[in-house]
Amino acid sequence: MERQRCIECEEIELARVRDQPPSQTMPVPYQALDGFPAGRTPRDLTRRRLLQWGIAGSASIYGAHQLGWDQIWDSVANANEAENEKCLVLIYLAGGNDGLNVMIPTEAADYAAYVAARPEIHRAQGVTPANGRVGSTPLAGPGGGALAFANVVVSKNGGGDNGQARFNFAAGGDGYGLDTLYGDGTGGPGSDLAVLPAVDAKQYSLSHFDNSDIWFAASNDQNTKTGWLGRWIDRNGKPDNPLQAVSIDTALSKAIRTERNPVCAVPSLSMSGFTNNPGGAVGGGSSDLNGVISQLAGIQAGAGNAYLQRSRYTYGLAHTTYMKVKSLTTTPSPTPTPTATPVPIAYPNTGTLSARLKTAATLLAANLGTRVITIHWGGFDTHTGQLASQDRQMAEFSRALAAFRADLQARGIEQRVATLVFSEFGRRVRENGSGTEAGTDHGIGGLMFAMGSGVRGGFAADWPGCELRELQPVNSATQGNLQVATDYRSVYKAVLDEWLGEQNSQSLLGGPVVEDLRRGDQLTGRRLFK
Repeated sequence: MERQRCIECEEIELARVRDQPPSQTMPVPYQALDGFPAGRTPRDLTRRRLLQWGIAGSASIYGAHQLGWDQIWDSVANANEAENEKCLVLIYLAGGNDGLNVMIPTEAADYAAYVAARPEIHRAQGVTPANGRVGSTPLAGPGGGALAFANVVVSKNGGGDNGQARFNFAAGGDGYGLDTLYGDGTGGPGSDLAVLPAVDAKQYSLSHFDNSDIWFAASNDQNTKTGWLGRWIDRNGKPDNPLQAVSIDTALSKAIRTERNPVCAVPSLSMSGFTNNPGGAVGGGSSDLNGVISQLAGIQAGAGNAYLQRSRYTYGLAHTTYMKVKSLTTTPSPTPTPTATPVPIAYPNTGTLSARLKTAATLLAANLGTRVITIHWGGFDTHTGQLASQDRQMAEFSRALAAFRADLQARGIEQRVATLVFSEFGRRVRENGSGTEAGTDHGIGGLMFAMGSGVRGGFAADWPGCELRELQPVNSATQGNLQVATDYRSVYKAVLDEWLGEQNSQSLLGGPVVEDLRRGDQLTGRRLFK
């Protein structure tokens, strides 16, 4: 019997470039991640010297031309000197995340309409009531009159639910949540999360595949093959540095597909070392043997026993490499203060998002000329059983995003990294089904976030309301969607103009004239960044 693929797998699969194979494959050496400690001259960048500490991972390169080893690493080494260039991390929540159950309407008429449309899956206002329904926390600052965070994305220390035992996260991280990133919501220092509700294409599709292509290409023209950030790389990137835009994935994201300049996909950055995996042993698990190997390597071989001496030297080199690698890929603790003990960065440990964000932090800290990183994570196609599925994912997302910010801070690079989060669309206002099986159908007007100390946090886009008279189509209880209050290209324009310094974003985004982003909190001046 043929195994059926889940819809979430198909969504992420079709968000990758599949009609163009990689032009070549390149090993990523640990020497590069460590900043080329042996030097940056042509002699130091030879394949043999760079690989002497081993390979961290493998990059699949997508480009118009084959590149030579020396050509690539000479370009990367030169990029290492430009340590202050701004970078963007793009996170795609595959499947159509239901923003209406993450950001809850708070105005009385809006909230009443929301509850009427969602009798099974709506959130409560304020603290969680006795029946166990998830509560909500109003946004601080000007946004509080319109929206509130569902408590599954609010930190435990902030009175939220994202630290509940049912999510089974690793210990620590109780101060990580969207609330801690949002701060006072005024757009000033410490207000580093922008909430953008009801964002979508004005000419939208309710097909996962068509609408995700629209978002990735920033175009409704199905003949457009390049991504919106890929076109930016073609204009502003290098002809010989594939690490300038990286998908942390097995294949390239359509968002960074280029016409000329090289980009790449890196599935992961692996660790080396010695472990024993006793598959049949009681308790399973693995044993770290690196200390034992180091001891064995330190025992001198007898005179004349060249083979044993060579073998122990090899073990010693492998252990030394492991320790070097560990220092590169392990998140540093935040700098201690006189009143605080340093605490390791506590990413949630239950899914793939944390591993990908850690890889992103490692690449960005290495200063390899990386300007854009993409991460695809899903699935959010919650037609049924929405509460159990979405709550777990959004709790993980809220903690992982805050941990990522802390990780970048600990590495000393957070001030030059911005993160943009989107899904291909939202969900209908009215729920499907009943009881624990209730969910929502494909809808329009999805939820975006922008995060970083350079982001002007707060209520950063218009909220159209969710009363029946405000829906699209108007007064349609069964088919009603949120109005698209903000063209997604307006957000892209702000990213290109304000963060990446693009001088002609309209030519990259195409189509009708792209309007400036209009903030819901009415802050003027720069719209999305400080």
